[in-house]
Amino acid sequence: MSGRRTALHFFLAALTGALASLFTVHMGERFALLKTPFLFPPVSLLPVGWAVSLLLAAAAIRPADPASGDGQKAMRAFYLSLALILLWPVFFFRLDAKAGGAAVLLLLTGVLLHARKLIGPGTGQKLLVPCCLWTGYLSYLNIGICLLN
Repeated sequence: MSGRRTALHFFLAALTGALASLFTVHMGERFALLKTPFLFPPVSLLPVGWAVSLLLAAAAIRPADPASGDGQKAMRAFYLSLALILLWPVFFFRLDAKAGGAAVLLLLTGVLLHARKLIGPGTGQKLLVPCCLWTGYLSYLNIGICLLN
């Protein structure tokens, strides 16, 4: 994979994180009123988890051969995952559709698991494990918020 393509993936991951954070501006007060499930982390750790997950996803997609059929599918899965990451704060914070946010996170987890399969064995596949665990954990938290509120 070319260095430009790799740089583009990291840029898109960073841009996605920055854009997604714009949907959470001024939501801290509303969020503080929510009942949260067991094992909810300090709120300050959530952006860190998202940033690490985005960077790992960008690094994971690097080994995918864009010329192969599975490589192209893995690239599409990566781009779809970025779109879903942008959708989640819209549902959760802006539309106040907590169940919709949970559905987006569950779909995101499925897309990442599928991308992991498409990338095949190796470093890329291993890098997506924390991403899948993170989005699965966030799904649990989001569903817990739905049930408690």
